Amino acid sequence: MNDARDHLVSMLEAVGRSLDAGDAEAVAVQLAAFETKLRETAGARVDPRVVALFHECQGKANAVLGRLQRELSGHATSVRAAAAYGGGR
Repeated sequence: MNDARDHLVSMLEAVGRSLDAGDAEAVAVQLAAFETKLRETAGARVDPRVVALFHECQGKANAVLGRLQRELSGHATSVRAAAAYGGGR
């Protein structure tokens, strides 16, 4: 086990919890710290624990993004704005 990589695993677990809670602001801060630590940690990009948790977080982030997009598409202002930019009805 590599202590630095263990720390990355802990960081990604925290990101996952924030995603589960829908706390996008916390996720942004956590990912910025994670990216810095990732660059500093040798072998982190091939550590199966880090890779698996990163992919899990990506899936959760996509789900949060999809939920936000569905919520926004139901608001008249968002629909008008999308139409104004050629993406609406």
